[in-house]
Amino acid sequence: MYRGLSLAFALIVFLGLAAGANAQDGSQDGSQEDFSKRVAAWEETATRVEQALRDETISKATLDQLRADAVADREEAFEIIKDDSLEVRMLQAQLDALPDPPGENVEEPAAVTERRAELLQAIATANAPTLAAREAYNRADVLVSEIDRIIRSRFTTDLMERSPSPLIPTHWPAAIGELFGYVGAVSAQIGTDLEKPENRTRFLRGLPIAIGLIIIALVVLLILQPWVTKRLDALVLAADKPTKERLYWFATLMVRLILPTIAGAAFYYAFKALAISPFAARSVVAAIVSLPIFLVVGYWLGQLVFSPTVPAHRVLQMDDKRAGRAAHLCLALGGVLVAEALVEAAGRDYDFTPASDAILSAIVVVTGSYFVWRLARTLIAARQAPADAPGRPMPAETGPGVDFVTLLGRLMQLAAVAAVVFVVFGYVKFARQAMVPTILSLGAIGFALAIYLLLSGLSRGLLRGRPPEDVPIYSIVPIAIAFVVIAAALPIFALIWGARVADLLEIWILSVQGVEVGGTRISIGVIFILIAVFLVGMSITRWLQRVLDTSVLPKTRMDRGARKAVLTGLGYTGVTLSALVAISVAGIDLSNLAIVAGALSVGIGFGLQAIVSNFVSGIILLIERPVKEGDWIEVSGYSGIVRRIAVRSTRIETFDRHEVIVPNSELITGTVTNMTLSSKTGRLIVPVGVAYGADIEKTQEILLEAARDNDKIMPNPEPVVLFVGLGESSIDFELRCFLADVNTVVTVKSELLLEIYRNLGQAGIEIPFPQRDITVRNVDALAEAIASQVAARASASQIS
Repeated sequence: MYRGLSLAFALIVFLGLAAGANAQDGSQDGSQEDFSKRVAAWEETATRVEQALRDETISKATLDQLRADAVADREEAFEIIKDDSLEVRMLQAQLDALPDPPGENVEEPAAVTERRAELLQAIATANAPTLAAREAYNRADVLVSEIDRIIRSRFTTDLMERSPSPLIPTHWPAAIGELFGYVGAVSAQIGTDLEKPENRTRFLRGLPIAIGLIIIALVVLLILQPWVTKRLDALVLAADKPTKERLYWFATLMVRLILPTIAGAAFYYAFKALAISPFAARSVVAAIVSLPIFLVVGYWLGQLVFSPTVPAHRVLQMDDKRAGRAAHLCLALGGVLVAEALVEAAGRDYDFTPASDAILSAIVVVTGSYFVWRLARTLIAARQAPADAPGRPMPAETGPGVDFVTLLGRLMQLAAVAAVVFVVFGYVKFARQAMVPTILSLGAIGFALAIYLLLSGLSRGLLRGRPPEDVPIYSIVPIAIAFVVIAAALPIFALIWGARVADLLEIWILSVQGVEVGGTRISIGVIFILIAVFLVGMSITRWLQRVLDTSVLPKTRMDRGARKAVLTGLGYTGVTLSALVAISVAGIDLSNLAIVAGALSVGIGFGLQAIVSNFVSGIILLIERPVKEGDWIEVSGYSGIVRRIAVRSTRIETFDRHEVIVPNSELITGTVTNMTLSSKTGRLIVPVGVAYGADIEKTQEILLEAARDNDKIMPNPEPVVLFVGLGESSIDFELRCFLADVNTVVTVKSELLLEIYRNLGQAGIEIPFPQRDITVRNVDALAEAIASQVAARASASQIS
């Protein structure tokens, strides 16, 4: 488990070698005889694998070898399948050139029938290698899947194997005795080896070198590193420019990585100089080279993420005390990995009993779980600190929704508790799968975070000085970097949590070879070409839209709405053409997806008919243009200005500054009043009422004069005043006039009313208001009732 990171680098190298091998295989052009031999070899391999799978005692090493052979045959078969035969295409073209087969009762010329039969036979013969390769490919694929299933089943069974519980007291003396027995055996063998003159000579010759290297390592760790890092931290804190601060901080990180690495290497070579390599501890000796790495990486990641001495560069913000504690816990987790590596290596060198192995593993698991729990508590406590506490992160860092640091802390606590619980019940191997991968995952997260911060800093430096219109790229680049880092880290996490290199290679092969969908093979290469060509097409479309909008359309007589319709139509056309060209270049045959398209059409007909209707209506709006941007319309009870016509809906801004989203289908199928469709001319009607007895001729003259004096009213057609009725309280007139811009109707009406009111008042013409006469009947009876009530109350008061 502790070799997960090394396996990740081995995976990358293996992928490169596999790619080279595939290129060599693809360059071979065998004859028919060679192909027959290859088919026979495929058959021999498949038969051998099938026979081996019937043996339930077959070893994992044998299974891995058989799997490699089956994968190699599958790769060869795939290379033949994917190469489209030129001969087959030529024969198919000749067959397509023949007339279509006649109906049942129509005879075809014998020459055509004979020629069609010859071509069909030739196509079948030319397709024989492809059919044989496809059969071998499918057979090898099934065998590979079966081998993977057997290996996973064995791994699960081994993982869930129950060991004696380490809580049984009687097992501890035996475990301690076996541990001392192992140490004694190693010590005895070292003593025996040193009794030989040549070994003693090498030991004594290397002893001064080992002592010197140990002294150098201690000086580097205890004197040089604290002195250098302290001064670099001071430079970081005193830097007056961001560039200098980042430079000093990067130097500090490098020092904290390089100097401990030098010290670790000195310790390792000091051990090598002693020339001590007892056979009883051969696995421990082989694992010693990895032990300093865990300690150095744990220390460096703690300094990188928590930065106890420089709070400004602390990735996870918290107070200095918690930051120092978290950094020490990272180093302690590195020590846990060292102990895990030693226990695992010792288990391979010495035949410990299951109880002793469980006890030794339990000690490591419980210790690691304790440190993981404390680190999780530190993270959670830092996130839950009061808002005014030192080191409390700003809300912008956590963002809305889930607090991922707190979530990570809870998962760490869960893993720590699960590891201890499984140890108690004797599932030691499963407990190690809960604890050790958790520690390695934390290290991988730290590595990924470091790479992300480094790339983000470099991108900010490269993008500095870009023009203001390119500002959105600052938000896109970090997202792209995060996506790349996560994608690169996924294989490492898979290896940490028990995946095999073969499993990752299988996923890689599947993604490269692709899967067939409707007769079309979809792979990573096809998807990449599809996306790349589509993005190029969209870039060209956006460039054309920008050129038209800034250079071409402003020189025409088209209004703003027409220009917007042209640009939108060009955008839709560009998207459609880009998609079609991308699909064609990627080699996707849409005719093979006819069944899928038919099924989708049924779904569109029932579930998406409203969306499709609005989409088609939007296209009609752009072509016919009964409504365009900037028009004043009334639809569905709303009145306002059209601000934007999109593919699905139209946005209308009412005069109350409200945004109304109207589906495009209502603009096509419903009744729409467009005040500014053909022109902005509109009629204004101003009703005016005067009192009975007023001078009618004078009133008409005042109304006409008010209209003629307003420069926003058109002189032709001329304003008119109509006598429209005799109301209950007034004589009713209407001033009717036409405006050059109907959008000013409210302003002009207000100006006219003010002018008319002022002029009518100066002329002594009254503007009436409603008056009502109230008639009260049976007044005498009402007076008698009131008098009787008054008398009754008076008598009641006298009695009391």
